[in-house]
Amino acid sequence: MKTDKSVKETAINMPEIKSDDKAKAPLLNSSKAIAVTIEQPNRGSKKGIASGDFVLRLFAMGAALGAAVTMGNNQQILPFFTQFIEFLAQYNDITTFVYFVTANAAVAGYLFLSLPFSVICINRPLATTPRLVLVIFDTVKSTHYLSPYIYLLLYYYYLY
Repeated sequence: MKTDKSVKETAINMPEIKSDDKAKAPLLNSSKAIAVTIEQPNRGSKKGIASGDFVLRLFAMGAALGAAVTMGNNQQILPFFTQFIEFLAQYNDITTFVYFVTANAAVAGYLFLSLPFSVICINRPLATTPRLVLVIFDTVKSTHYLSPYIYLLLYYYYLY
């Protein structure tokens, strides 16, 4: 038999069973063999998806970190002022903006910590555990990020 690196062959010995001997155990020494071919799964498409996941995580991390840094360092002077008072607005004047900065910083940190798992998915495309870990933690993190908004929606739904 010729062997190819992409296809492995296995021979399984199957005994012949007569119709009247179905209730009895078959004999172990049989000469009939069946060849079974096992094809290796396609690794290229899984590597491509994992590479796309890595690039998307990098872009999302950059966007979240950029939003947090821009909002945290921003100091706006309001366009209206009196003769003696000029209004200075910062992000920590409103609690929603504080949440925005901390949530985006937390998302950027999470995405930075999840990059090694994404690299493992690229290097080992058939491994299912790192992909499962990423799916579970992505679901938990997205729920954590959206929980105040879900709370507000439910609050206003039951309020009115």
